[in-house]
Amino acid sequence: MKKIEQMRLAVQQWKESGLTQQAYCEMIGVKRTTFANWVARCKARTETGFIAITPPTEAVSATLEIIYPNGVRLNASSAPVHLLAELIRLY
Repeated sequence: MKKIEQMRLAVQQWKESGLTQQAYCEMIGVKRTTFANWVARCKARTETGFIAITPPTEAVSATLEIIYPNGVRLNASSAPVHLLAELIRLY
């Protein structure tokens, strides 16, 4: 798990815990000033109108199909974005 995800998870768990920041920080072993910074960063992100999204935990299968004017069909279930862009520009 990335640091930012750990930070958001800790802030969410603190909100749900009903504990004070000080008590929660002592419980998880983080300095209260550090945790207060995490809370501020999370608050700033939500006030911008952006919603944090997390990738699905289960595999998602999506297929992209490109049909060229000459009738050639290209199906890609997983490929780097730059490669797909090159294939689209081939026409």
